[in-house]
Amino acid sequence: MLYYLENVELTECMTCGHSHYKPITGRGKTLVAYKKLRYFSITPRLQILFMSPRNVEHMTWHQLHHAVDGVMVHPSDGEAWKHFNSVHPHFSAAPYSCWSVILTVYNLPPGMCMRSEFMFLSMVIPGSSSPWQNIDVCLRSLIDELTQLWSSRALTYDI
Repeated sequence: MLYYLENVELTECMTCGHSHYKPITGRGKTLVAYKKLRYFSITPRLQILFMSPRNVEHMTWHQLHHAVDGVMVHPSDGEAWKHFNSVHPHFSAAPYSCWSVILTVYNLPPGMCMRSEFMFLSMVIPGSSSPWQNIDVCLRSLIDELTQLWSSRALTYDI
């Protein structure tokens, strides 16, 4: 369960009844959550892309260029994750993991969209197992922000 928006004040999971916080021990009165989802807003970083004269002309690259059948011209055309999983099967079997959600701006040309300055760490999901069964819970804050950007947009100075 994500303790977010309408559920922010709850102290127990609505599904299983498990406490949100670890038991208080000693003199400390600070509540400590069992898990914390770290979310980093993408709106300011997208605004910066439009404010940079070097980047803004590339932000519409995707409208002018399309993939050629059978030829990978953009990272979204490839099968990188399948290859990674076959080369590193032990990665997903780790007893503890930290799952990062990284967004890539696919508006840009292929040579730019996979550079580090155009990849945004959006959130870090801690846990001992994969969050995929309940990934929708983890991604809610990101989906809310993307929905907000799509519907009302963000006021940005476009260079």
